[in-house]
Amino acid sequence: LYPFDISEKHAGTVPQMKNVGGAARRGTYVKQVRAQSNWPVLLLDSGDTTYYTSALGKAFHGLVDVDVMNTLEYMAMCPGNHDFQWDSVHTLNNLKASKFPWVCANLVDEKTGKPFLPPYVIREVGGVRIALFGLITQLVNSEPYVAREQLGLRQINPIEVASKLVPELRKQADIVICLSHLGIYQDPKLAREVPGIDVILGGHSHARLATPTMVPVGTPSATFIGAVPVVQAFCHGSEIGHTDVIFYRDLATGRYSLMSCKGWLVSMDSTVPDDPTIVKLLERWEAKRRALQAPAQPASSPAPAAAVAR
Repeated sequence: LYPFDISEKHAGTVPQMKNVGGAARRGTYVKQVRAQSNWPVLLLDSGDTTYYTSALGKAFHGLVDVDVMNTLEYMAMCPGNHDFQWDSVHTLNNLKASKFPWVCANLVDEKTGKPFLPPYVIREVGGVRIALFGLITQLVNSEPYVAREQLGLRQINPIEVASKLVPELRKQADIVICLSHLGIYQDPKLAREVPGIDVILGGHSHARLATPTMVPVGTPSATFIGAVPVVQAFCHGSEIGHTDVIFYRDLATGRYSLMSCKGWLVSMDSTVPDDPTIVKLLERWEAKRRALQAPAQPASSPAPAAAVAR
């Protein structure tokens, strides 16, 4: 929610960055992109968003993060394993407060086998039908994820689930995007083994991909790049992943194919000004936190009868 310094534990793997991140800076960048773009803009999230954020985030168990995302009008989110680390009541509160859908196809009720969340959503953007589906890591099955235990949920094989789901999505949508919380080692496997995915927006492993990783899945042509782009933007909002995709529509069949993809990371450093709407939002939540932390005033005791008599 607020700017921070990249910890020393990442030394040697990523650039050392000071005073980066913050919801207010992200708000500014998102609004700038929307204002300047001639094409539809999709704002999406791949999980681990409502836990381990800041003192303010922890005070309200992720609701502040959800409020920020509602205000910035996210289109969809795939939850990560840490989004289930709260008690179930808090995870459910975050889910209910979200004005955008949480999508996940491979997190199911242990007893019924039914998905806990909608596996996907389809949105029409600029006349194009876009399917967004989510997949979560098997690490959510481990013990620390309290809400997952309390709700009786279990992750199942993402490749098997996607292999059944994606062909159905291709019948309903022009473009299929996966919001993946599987990690950088599983995403290429998903792209290779499940035909029909156009783009994979990744999370979980905190990989810092300066440009998209192109996973070959076919023969390149003038209208098809022959690959599935996999992107990931490190962690904690220090940077925003910005991916531009251009699709070609075959007039004879109506089918869309990915013709071009360019992606980059945008540092949320001090050169990005704070969005005043998000600043005020955080100030309101901080005021609530101060009120909760204020010591209770002792109740006044009635004066002794003898003192009253005097």
